Amino acid sequence: MKSKPFLLAAFASLLPLSASVAQTPTIEYSQGLYKTAAPDWSKITWETLPPVQQPGFLTIPKNLISVFGYDPSRSWTAGQKVDSVVMLGDADDAFKMSALSLKSIGTVALPTTVTTTKPTLKDFGLMQWQTPKTLVKAMPELGRVNLSKVPPLAALFSKNRGLGSSTVSQAIASNPQAADLTLDKIDLSKYSLDSIPGLDKAQLGKFKSWQQAYVNQVPNLNQVPFDKMPQPINSGVGVVGIASVVLGTAEKGNAWAGNDYFVSGRVVRGDRTEEVACPPSIECSYLEMGDFAGSQGGLYGKRWASGSSQQVKGGYGILAAVNGGKEPTGRLVYGSGFKVALTGVNESKGTADFGLFFRICARPPFQQKTCTPYFIGPVPWLPVSENDLVIVGSGQ
Repeated sequence: MKSKPFLLAAFASLLPLSASVAQTPTIEYSQGLYKTAAPDWSKITWETLPPVQQPGFLTIPKNLISVFGYDPSRSWTAGQKVDSVVMLGDADDAFKMSALSLKSIGTVALPTTVTTTKPTLKDFGLMQWQTPKTLVKAMPELGRVNLSKVPPLAALFSKNRGLGSSTVSQAIASNPQAADLTLDKIDLSKYSLDSIPGLDKAQLGKFKSWQQAYVNQVPNLNQVPFDKMPQPINSGVGVVGIASVVLGTAEKGNAWAGNDYFVSGRVVRGDRTEEVACPPSIECSYLEMGDFAGSQGGLYGKRWASGSSQQVKGGYGILAAVNGGKEPTGRLVYGSGFKVALTGVNESKGTADFGLFFRICARPPFQQKTCTPYFIGPVPWLPVSENDLVIVGSGQ
């Protein structure tokens, strides 16, 4: 029997989130007499997102690592920060983080606690697997710099016979063995970021296997507000409904309420939400919505089913097999960076809890993007009460 290509810690059915989201920055958004606490994307960063609530892991077989060109395998624990779980390659289509440089990050990152320690090459995680050759490919002008002016590379070459006063390109040509040594062969904590001339100006996407770096491995990237990304986040407020009523776990799917009765569902190729109804006779707690236009409105009577009740098919391409091919039902409210799922309802209080789910993506050379289902999470998100506005977004 063939072994399964993916190993993954499956998560149990979702429980209502107990973690507080009180620290999530919000602004009041209103339409007419209705209002809600909408996310303030000018103050929300990767670092400020609440932690992941459930553990998991992904192991990619070696033959696929060679196809992808890097290894997206990883594991995470409950309570771990999102910026240490998400890699750059996972969400690049959503935010275009590969277009950023250390210098451009510095211009838009929110000010943090003042520290006297400057980041080193060790803090720039993707440096550890770079080589002199890949650095020059990422930054061609570096090749013309005298080797003595690039202390980390001088130290690397000195491990494999020094090359005097040559330029970096000359050193690479005359010592190809040292040119392929990875920088983790030296103590990167000894070198500042400016010890490699021009490093701060190079786009992240120019470096070898940039996709494999975690968000928190790029200095200050986790402090960039989502609305200041090269591709800013979609606010989602283009489509907004009214939370009419929340209905609990006693509810079940029924045959007459088909897909067009729901706004929640699965994410398909092209990164859009495809609505999926709750199966008949299966538990289906949900939030029912109203519309500003009354019964003639497009959202009137539509249901947002709970991800704790319903798992749907998710992902596409090779990675779609992960997590049994399932993700909690929900929507791409703010774009494809994460999926928003209803994680629990309190019928007596008239409240609905939400959570964010993330995924792992790869784009093999000359192939279409492949993504896992949205299964990393939940990350506690802003709750909604009956008669509040509900940010639905376009679903894309």
